[in-house]
Amino acid sequence: MFRESRHGSGTVKVLPVLQSLSKLWLITLVISALVMIWEIRLGISLLWGSSVCLLPAMVFAWYASTLRGARQAATSVRRFYLAEAAKLVITAVLFAVVFIRGASISLPVFFCAYIATQILVLVLTAKVIHRHA
Repeated sequence: MFRESRHGSGTVKVLPVLQSLSKLWLITLVISALVMIWEIRLGISLLWGSSVCLLPAMVFAWYASTLRGARQAATSVRRFYLAEAAKLVITAVLFAVVFIRGASISLPVFFCAYIATQILVLVLTAKVIHRHA
């Protein structure tokens, strides 16, 4: 269902994409912990790969989730662009951290986890939007 938020005189509906992404990240944490029991390097690679994708997406969803309505369209667009810029910067920083510490992870597993998580984020976001459209 939609979460409602009040701004000014009207009620604006907000999609629960952030909640869905948070649940996906928690599932990833559990799966990574289970893989770490078997092989720690693969579990850490899985965790980093999915986190490099999910954490910036969660920041974007949190920052851009509050719709301001038609009267504040310019503010909403500016907020959307700032959210995208923050997502880009956080993604770049996380990739830099991974490549600086790259010796302790498996890069093929990292990239596979990143790509799989990116696909899951796109599918999950589309399902949430379709369900609440």
